[in-house]
Amino acid sequence: MSSFYRKFIGGLSRKQLETAKIGFYLLTPISIMYYTGLDTDQKFNIPGFWPDPATLNQIPKEPYEIQAEIARIRRERAEKRKRLEERAKMLEEEHE
Repeated sequence: MSSFYRKFIGGLSRKQLETAKIGFYLLTPISIMYYTGLDTDQKFNIPGFWPDPATLNQIPKEPYEIQAEIARIRRERAEKRKRLEERAKMLEEEHE
């Protein structure tokens, strides 16, 4: 078996070997991209991979929706700040 490889590789000149390597280096990624680019819906279709659009956050588009969202965010921040201040007071009282 080794004589076959020696005979095959020994018959190639350096230019032929380099040409074959460059062809391999160029065709390999092109063929992979070609394979993955064809009919991706069938190859990579995984049920349940993407979340249901109804469960995602909906971006407000109308001005009144934007104002309501800003008010909700400010209310949540104020509640969080109040909770953190109360916790800080409790921790101060414990250390005294």
